[in-house]
Amino acid sequence: MRLLALTALLLSTAPALAQDADALLARFLQDRGEDIDACFTDMPQMRDDQRDADFRGATDAPVPLRRLVVAFDASGSMAGALGSDTKMAAARQAVDALLDDLPDDVTASLVAFGHRGTNDDAGRAESCAGVETLVPATDNTTALKAAVQALEPAGWTPLADALAAAGTQLAPSDAVGEQVVYVVSDGEETCGGDPVEQARALHDGDIRAVVNILGLDLPADERAQLEAVAQAGGGLFTSITTQSELAREIEERRRWNANSFEMLRTNNQASMTQLRNSNAAGGALLRLNNCIGGRSLRESNRVRAWSRDQDLTPDQQAALRAALTAAHDAHDARAAEIRSTLEAARDGANQAVQDQRDADAAEFEAVR
Repeated sequence: MRLLALTALLLSTAPALAQDADALLARFLQDRGEDIDACFTDMPQMRDDQRDADFRGATDAPVPLRRLVVAFDASGSMAGALGSDTKMAAARQAVDALLDDLPDDVTASLVAFGHRGTNDDAGRAESCAGVETLVPATDNTTALKAAVQALEPAGWTPLADALAAAGTQLAPSDAVGEQVVYVVSDGEETCGGDPVEQARALHDGDIRAVVNILGLDLPADERAQLEAVAQAGGGLFTSITTQSELAREIEERRRWNANSFEMLRTNNQASMTQLRNSNAAGGALLRLNNCIGGRSLRESNRVRAWSRDQDLTPDQQAALRAALTAAHDAHDARAAEIRSTLEAARDGANQAVQDQRDADAAEFEAVR
């Protein structure tokens, strides 16, 4: 009988104790609590405003260019005629076009060969040993153009050594095509080297470079060797025999630069937008977690001292701690909802940016 009476008493006092706990929690939070709502403000907006690339005509560049080495033939035969001008003048024009409007993050180098000695037997040794990197990797295309303009036709054609020197200006890469060696020449190797094997080493090795050849008014037998060099280097051989062909090649080089620049810009913007979204979301969620965790910890530490100051009974203290824990759990649940929403917004925005980048890349491939 006494047990039943005690049970009835406890059941009758439970609602009162719960009501008392809610009142105690409100008093505690007013006295010693912190503004938890401040933790849930200033959530960032995700960005999905990826630009559309504006490609120009056609291009032969499947991968945006990163590093370019011009291997320039200044052998004596470059003094020969090409239309109404010299092959040397045509080569200079072609290099100027290649360097025009290169993106700021593309570095260019100049390797000269055939510019030492003479093109007779007496000057052969000096000429064949005279391969020189006149302009190391730089974004100063003006200096490189000036160095090309200063070259004059002189000696023999150590093409293999020139390709080896070009490789020293490049770096290991996993992307075929982001590093290009652009050879401008009017003849085959005349110093005993093997330019085909050297081009193959540049292309198939760690550098993964592409070797393109611009051949100026080549005899058929010499053209065959330079075609083989380009093939071994994974690149293109272009023959120039007239001024009109030179004009078309110059236009193609400028279009190639413009399209490569557009692809670099769209890739860079997409990467930066996605990075900003990820950083903004990650930073906001970290601040949210720290804010809620810190406030919960401080309130949990303060509740004991406050309970003693208020002379709460053990039952009241237990009820207050339970109510505070429930409030903290509610804050955690609210934070979890915000986390899920923000992460979904981040992923959606970044996917939209990626979709646009993929569309630009597909257009880039379609016009090359």
